[in-house]
Amino acid sequence: MRHMDIFYSEELLRFAGKFPDTPDRLRVIVEFLKQSGLKHKLVEPEPATRKDLELVHDPKYLDEIRQYRRINMYFPDEPINWETYDIASLSAGAAIGAAEQCIKGGQFAFALTRPRGNHAGRDFFGGFAYINNIAVAVAKMLAEGKAKKAMIVNFDAHFCNGTNNIFLNDGRVYLLSIHQHADSVYPYLGREKDSTTRTKYYENPLWVTDKEFVDRFREVVPAFIDEVGPDLIAVSAGFNTYYKDMFFGTVSKIKLPRTYHKIGRVLALKANEIGANIFGVLEGGYWTEDLGELVYNFLMGFQEDRRGRLPDVVDEAHVK
Repeated sequence: MRHMDIFYSEELLRFAGKFPDTPDRLRVIVEFLKQSGLKHKLVEPEPATRKDLELVHDPKYLDEIRQYRRINMYFPDEPINWETYDIASLSAGAAIGAAEQCIKGGQFAFALTRPRGNHAGRDFFGGFAYINNIAVAVAKMLAEGKAKKAMIVNFDAHFCNGTNNIFLNDGRVYLLSIHQHADSVYPYLGREKDSTTRTKYYENPLWVTDKEFVDRFREVVPAFIDEVGPDLIAVSAGFNTYYKDMFFGTVSKIKLPRTYHKIGRVLALKANEIGANIFGVLEGGYWTEDLGELVYNFLMGFQEDRRGRLPDVVDEAHVK
């Protein structure tokens, strides 16, 4: 069994963030993976270039992030400083590295990123996101001809409004987001009724259970992948759907780490079935006591033999 490339740099810990989006998030993941059975290799990423960032962000917006002082003045709660632009560029570079590696190596690769990216749009930031990591990576693969049609799958508890904004008019990119009910949590967007032929929004009910989540994911995600037939699948992997992770208003009864293993298996098997390259990027997930185990379970879904059937639904009789 080959190792899995995980793109990560300790330089990402320099972004102090703001509770609960702290450097400890990445620390606990890396430490758990080092002690786990996951065959992996940590790969130091290269920063995304200005040209890379301008594939998805307005140049004037990037200048505001780099200069940061006006943001400090008008948005004092944003944890942005003189280092943020460079660290966010490195975070986007980690996503690019994972995308390039999955295409070159023919197997899943993952990027440990922070700041997170899925709330950063073409010319706006939000939710402690300034540069959209996964969008930069997908756009670069398309621009370089390494992919022709891409699908982004977001299972963060929050709708990926920034990613949606960036690719809204790009016919090469399809988006499926399965997130908490839009009226209940930031950014209060992503209602199912607003879905289009290229963008599918699915709202989890409040207090969604393991079985409900896995059943819905199995029902809608493989079907849309089959409909679209992408040659590149990019996964915005958020672990703030976990029942202890209630910092940003997310409410669920997802209690089993193996639920994320099943999500990984669904994606791995479907990508293998249609011959698509697939990579993932870390988004939310703030309950550090269990975060390493949650990410590990998701990644193990890709390291197992990619042949076989979709995993069974969760047996909730074992949920306490």
